[in-house]
Amino acid sequence: MKKYLKYILFSGAAMCGTVSPYTAPAVAQQIVIEPLFEYPTAPENIENLQERSDWLMSHFWDKFDFKSKSAVDQNALNDAFGVYASAMQFASQSAVDKSVDALLKNIKKNPVLLMQMTKAAEESLYGPRAYLWSDDIFLKFLDALTASKQVKKERKLRAERISTQLRNTAKGAVPPAFDYKDRDGRTARYVPNGVITVIEFGDPGCNDCALAKIKLSTNVKFSSLVDKGKINVLFINPEPEEGWEAQVSGYPANWHVGASEDVADIYDLRTTPAIYVIDRLGHVAAKNIGVETAMEIATAAASQISE
Repeated sequence: MKKYLKYILFSGAAMCGTVSPYTAPAVAQQIVIEPLFEYPTAPENIENLQERSDWLMSHFWDKFDFKSKSAVDQNALNDAFGVYASAMQFASQSAVDKSVDALLKNIKKNPVLLMQMTKAAEESLYGPRAYLWSDDIFLKFLDALTASKQVKKERKLRAERISTQLRNTAKGAVPPAFDYKDRDGRTARYVPNGVITVIEFGDPGCNDCALAKIKLSTNVKFSSLVDKGKINVLFINPEPEEGWEAQVSGYPANWHVGASEDVADIYDLRTTPAIYVIDRLGHVAAKNIGVETAMEIATAAASQISE
């Protein structure tokens, strides 16, 4: 609902020339966030959605005060960035890249605003309440933050960690190999090895993780491809607690099941469960997707392999 209301606000401002604060959905009372600045209005003679969005990419921050060295209201900045991000999905990639690069150029010498803007970008492009996920755009902010000589090293550590995770697991990248302890207590190692692989990173005690496991193990077509060796399935617990082995005792025998306390440092596991599909070449085909989507991708690819 929040994302929908943000888009309505943005569209309304663009079409009728009015600017009003974003009003969060009420539970006990309404929470009103006053905008930091007047959001821009695309000229009425631009009717094409992409062209309007491209114009907004070029002019969204025109009335923002980049000269101030003081911290701004983070909630208001998050809201502004959310409205900005809502236009990204309709704008051309070149317009988005040019806009973000210009924004970062304006704030790169202002460490306070750079950190705040990176937080706002995380809220809209990466985090659990993100308007849309865009790792490539979010990485621009992380790179600007970690490259800044005016930001203390300890303030960069989280950004560096997320940057590593995103680059390791970008679509088309070969993800890192990792060691894990299997359910029999032996040390095993996952290496992208030319077999289509679905990896579920999750806690066996988590309801959503258990449901994903059930769907993976009971889908007849998918399971038949696993039985034929055309698809591998890994279930990896990234936060194992004592007794986790008993919780996975009933998992399919032809799955690779284990736990790794280190994998969360190198893989992007922002969802629970975090589900990946690795293609035959060992590249990330998809990540942090629903289990049904993962099965569809893996099944379609495996079905093309000759007997």
